[in-house]
Amino acid sequence: MTTLLEARAQAAEGMQRATAHANEDIPGWSSVAYLFLESFCRSHEYFISEDVSDASKQWGMVQPPTDRAWGSVYRMALKRSLIVQDGAGRSRRRHASICPMWRSLIFKGAA
Repeated sequence: MTTLLEARAQAAEGMQRATAHANEDIPGWSSVAYLFLESFCRSHEYFISEDVSDASKQWGMVQPPTDRAWGSVYRMALKRSLIVQDGAGRSRRRHASICPMWRSLIFKGAA
């Protein structure tokens, strides 16, 4: 049986692998993704991760092999005080499962 600590370590490792794969396929992808998230945070106070990845697709950003690559981008954003988790939302892609609701700490209002 996996402990919570082991599960978190496995999740972090999986996110790092997904991001490394994205950066191998698309050099510099994670840097561009972070800048996109930072820009998104300036005009969106509350959002779920799907809102950001959907907006990046709409904008025309080259996409990683899997949306899981965004995980380490969010970890960096948390570490740099760009966002905080503020409640829960519902996923549109994963059968309305519960997912983190993020709050921007740099929100400036609608563009």
